[in-house]
Amino acid sequence: MPSQPPTTSALTTHPHRASRRRLLRRLAIAVPVASLSVGSLAIAVPAWAAPTSTPATLTPAPPTGTNNYYRGPVTLNLSATDAANGVQRLEYRLGNTAPFQTATSAASPYPSTLTGSAQITQQGTTTVGYRAVGGDGSAEAVRTITVRIDTVAPVVSWPGIVDGHVGHTATLIPTRTDPAPGSGGVFIHRMWIDQTETTPLPVATSTLATGAHTISVVASDAAGNAARFDQTFVVTTSFADLDTLIGRFVTSGAISADLAADLRAKLTEAASLADAGNTNQAKRALNQFVAAVQGGPTSGAVRDTLVGDARYLQDQLAGKLPGDPPTGMIVTPAAGPNPIAPAIPLAASTNFPGATYRVLYFSATKGFRHDHIADTALLVEQWGQQHGFDVDIWDPRLAPASLSSTPFTSAADLAKYKTIIFGSPVDGTNPNSAPASDALNADELAAFKGYVQAGGGFVGLHGASDAIHNVPWYRDLVGAWFTNHPGGQNGEGTCGSCINVRVNTEDSTNPATAHLPKTWLTIDELYNFDHNPRAEVHTLLSLDESSYSRSLNSGNAANNPMALMGGDHPIAWCQNYDGGRQFSLILGHDRAQYYRESFTRILLAGIGWTAGQTEANCSTFRQTRTLITTSTAAGTLDPESAAAATALLDEAQAAYLRQDHNAATTSLNKIIALTGSPAAGAARGELDRQARELRDWMQSLK
Repeated sequence: MPSQPPTTSALTTHPHRASRRRLLRRLAIAVPVASLSVGSLAIAVPAWAAPTSTPATLTPAPPTGTNNYYRGPVTLNLSATDAANGVQRLEYRLGNTAPFQTATSAASPYPSTLTGSAQITQQGTTTVGYRAVGGDGSAEAVRTITVRIDTVAPVVSWPGIVDGHVGHTATLIPTRTDPAPGSGGVFIHRMWIDQTETTPLPVATSTLATGAHTISVVASDAAGNAARFDQTFVVTTSFADLDTLIGRFVTSGAISADLAADLRAKLTEAASLADAGNTNQAKRALNQFVAAVQGGPTSGAVRDTLVGDARYLQDQLAGKLPGDPPTGMIVTPAAGPNPIAPAIPLAASTNFPGATYRVLYFSATKGFRHDHIADTALLVEQWGQQHGFDVDIWDPRLAPASLSSTPFTSAADLAKYKTIIFGSPVDGTNPNSAPASDALNADELAAFKGYVQAGGGFVGLHGASDAIHNVPWYRDLVGAWFTNHPGGQNGEGTCGSCINVRVNTEDSTNPATAHLPKTWLTIDELYNFDHNPRAEVHTLLSLDESSYSRSLNSGNAANNPMALMGGDHPIAWCQNYDGGRQFSLILGHDRAQYYRESFTRILLAGIGWTAGQTEANCSTFRQTRTLITTSTAAGTLDPESAAAATALLDEAQAAYLRQDHNAATTSLNKIIALTGSPAAGAARGELDRQARELRDWMQSLK
């Protein structure tokens, strides 16, 4: 039976058919009546019928530069599907308002799936839009992906050097630019003055002899593009420069006001004679100037500068200055920092064949989270496999490589660990952080404290000093609390808050630092503390604040020196504290540090010592003072001996703090002599041992 057309009542009683009719009416409004055929309706499909692209990808992946930049062309990979009408072409555009370009297209009959690619070379940060166009001409909504490309190295210049010359009273600060639309953040990685490496600081020409010099720097941008810049120039001087130097030396206390007045009188006389054309008499006046300098109480460097400038002026008057060497800038490509692939820890609990003990790596954060955490966890696990210890990780954000619940349940449970590594478990107790709970709650902290008091080991790494700010016991354990740090520039590559520093190795007898030179250069984030811990701990490493207080890589520090710790700045230490062994390494923010053997050897030795696997001299004055106090209270050290030992210990510590290690040794020898008397009491053996360790430490510092 042939079908019948629907009646009006049928239309009104079927809402789905009514909706279909309303849709046809809307299409009739949008499309001319003459075009309302089956074919024309297929062309005017709604947006939901357009082809669908899969999310675009980039090749290579991940980015070849740092900070998610590419240091070369990038391939944009596109793919889309339209099962009904096929895919006619894939399009892309460079920017939100740029015209679309065709990445690839197909001929009719159009395939249901079309793939293609396009090479992106546009410098800077580009929002790349892409879409697919179906076989019926319908285009999907534009999708986007961000592409960051920078292939051009930064540019460094020294504006204080004009035509290859600079006076003897200038301060040279380089101008650093990254050609637009670059990644910015220009960072000076290395710097040399006349082939001697230094940290990147302003150059006072007064510290250079007159004549030719070369300043060399390697600079990179945020993408990691780098170049070396060798600037050769000539330092000159003048009567005015020499007068200015005299004034500076008076201000610094290098020369007396009386000597300065005498020198200025002779200099003024020489300048007047030179202006009058009396060259020989001017030279004789300068000879008198030199004699006055050499006969005065001046230091070697100051004397050499004043005499050198006077001789320069004499040669200039006589026309005997040597000809200038070639000057200018030579630029050569250099290797910049490379990105570091994400680290993935091995497992929540390792069980290596032959392992003889177990350690806990704790890095759960409730405040700022450091990038190095996963790298350090992986490194510790790798060390466990190499050196025979198992590792547990407690950090839910490292799941599945984390324990499922806190191991800080009781001191007895924690006793299975020879040492516990706090890998920057920053919490919210620092006023600089957002409010949050402590890294350990009250029960967990009690368990941890009991573990330490029972002889457990503790390694405090970097941000461990930025946790549990409301518990003085923890501050004394970690050594000091973080307060702030200088800011850096993200052209460093892997650490936007890091700057260059010279580190002093104070105790080269400790296994953690024995491999290090007396001074060495590194790049890291440099903490300031709530107090200087030197009097309480056994300092292993310290920062040379003069090497970065005016860092070229930290904001406006070159012009306005940073307020730091007052010149004495411990940065790594160890101690025997409250029954346990403690080791703090406050460097280690930069992920790159965990791929540098000279740095990782410090941390590995700290783990070994706190776990009781190696021995080291980590004696402290606080430990010995505590021994005297507790022994006296227990009656194992007689009061008279205790008073004498305390006075001598105070003398030794005061001498140590003023760096008079001979005097400190003398006072400690007297404590050793005091313990030779049986009348001192039963504690005299331990007091003798600790005093000898302190003496050995003082002797190593001489």
